[in-house]
Amino acid sequence: MDNRKTFRPLVRAYFIVSVVLYLFVHFFRFVNSPLPAIVNNYLTDFLCMPIILTICLVGVRYFKKIPHFKLTILMILGMTTFYALLFELFLPLNNLQYHADLVDVGLYFLGAFFFFIIWQKSTN
Repeated sequence: MDNRKTFRPLVRAYFIVSVVLYLFVHFFRFVNSPLPAIVNNYLTDFLCMPIILTICLVGVRYFKKIPHFKLTILMILGMTTFYALLFELFLPLNNLQYHADLVDVGLYFLGAFFFFIIWQKSTN
C-alpha cells in the first residue's frame, strides 16, 4: 500500500491551516481570552467539515487500503447533512449545552464546498 498517497491529505496546507486555526480558537476560549465575535462564533463551524472530511478520507484510504480513494459529492453532502442535523437539531433538543443556529448549518455546507473545491483542484 502506498502510505504516502494515503496520508498526503494530512500534510496539505489547507488541512494544517484549518487545524491550527481551529485549535487557536479553542485555546483562546479555554483561557477565556476574547476573540472577535465572528471568529469566536463562526470560524470553527466553517473549519469543521474540511477537517472532518479530510480525516474521513484518510481513514477510508487507510482501512480499506485504497490510497487513491476520493470522496464523492454525495458522500460529502451526506456527512455534512449528518453533522448539521446532529449539532443543530438533535443535540440542541436533548442537551442544554448546545443551541441551534442556522448560520452554523450554512457554514458547515460552505466548509464542505471549500473542501470539495480544494479537492477538485488538487486532483485535476
